[in-house]
Amino acid sequence: MTYSIVLRDPVKNHFGIAVATKHFAVGALVPHLAAGIGAIATQSTTNPHLGLQGLAAMAKGQFVQDALEQALEQDTSPQKRQVHGVDCHRNSWAWTGAEAQPWAGHVGGENFSVAGNCLAGSFVLAACVESLKLSTDRSLESRLLQALFAGEEAGGDKRGRQSAALLTTREQPFPWCNLRVDDHPDPLMELTRLLKEFKEPYYQEFIREIPSK
Repeated sequence: MTYSIVLRDPVKNHFGIAVATKHFAVGALVPHLAAGIGAIATQSTTNPHLGLQGLAAMAKGQFVQDALEQALEQDTSPQKRQVHGVDCHRNSWAWTGAEAQPWAGHVGGENFSVAGNCLAGSFVLAACVESLKLSTDRSLESRLLQALFAGEEAGGDKRGRQSAALLTTREQPFPWCNLRVDDHPDPLMELTRLLKEFKEPYYQEFIREIPSK
């Protein structure tokens, strides 16, 4: 019932997640990030423990595949889950359980992963991937938002739209950018408005003054 993009900046080792769905408050449980370590999105019948356990294992040195496979082994209903992520070693990995609502699937590569369920079709993810390929000169936040729009324009969540979120990391142990649209008739346009406000000089000055430790 969701599609998401997990992305790593290969130069700065910053991570980001963008997600959209026809469901309330998708940003509350789907995205999980740890600065310098990795990013995981857990969706379908969401189990946030997969994100928490996966990042904890990655913080101890495991690759994303090993971390998520280990977390799924402890899940009592893995076939209901969809989870994907990237690590600081350029790896991506994804799992789409057999009981995820169709169309469901994932596409991954070096430093990125896209996944979705209850989508209009595989072309939604293909549009997200193409957007990522064409936007390498833009900021992490802009690339993620642009990919969300590409997925929506290709059909997105076939039930409609309701919420979206965009999170990125830098060096701080908390998200650098943490934007959520929990309930809105046009969540991506509202997310665009919020990102524009986030980039305003007054706010950038504010967050740059926050200690990183």
